[in-house]
Amino acid sequence: MGKGGLVLGVIALILGASGLGFGLITWIDQGKTDFWYDYKEATFTPPDLVYVTVPDLYVIIELDANATIHMLFTTSTRILPDPVSFADMIFYFWIDGERLFDPFTRAGPYQGDATYQYYPVALQHAQILAAGIHNISVVVISETPGNFMRHSALAVTRY
Repeated sequence: MGKGGLVLGVIALILGASGLGFGLITWIDQGKTDFWYDYKEATFTPPDLVYVTVPDLYVIIELDANATIHMLFTTSTRILPDPVSFADMIFYFWIDGERLFDPFTRAGPYQGDATYQYYPVALQHAQILAAGIHNISVVVISETPGNFMRHSALAVTRY
């Protein structure tokens, strides 16, 4: 084997050993992931044109240091379409009594003509939170009376 082959072999060993080291660190660090979850099967009909938190769907977390959290909200909605305007339900995250304006998601048609339409909803967001106790929930506003949601889930993961 020439000098070039020896140098390439040494570089390959260094890269392989460092990859093994990074893999070991990642495997050891897995225990620092926390998961909180809440689920409500019940149907909720929000009042028309009022921002309200989804009742009894929240997660309270306690962080011992600043951490990145990932939030995921899912639900199933039934929307009564409006033939001349929007009939949406709009969803936002609510952290410690403050509504996050971004991201948000909406479910519903513009100028629909069906009796009812059903939409799945998914809203997710990652954010850094300070150490302490945090209350995370979801806010909804309905643009048309009679819209409802059910089978709602809220999951929060800390990495």
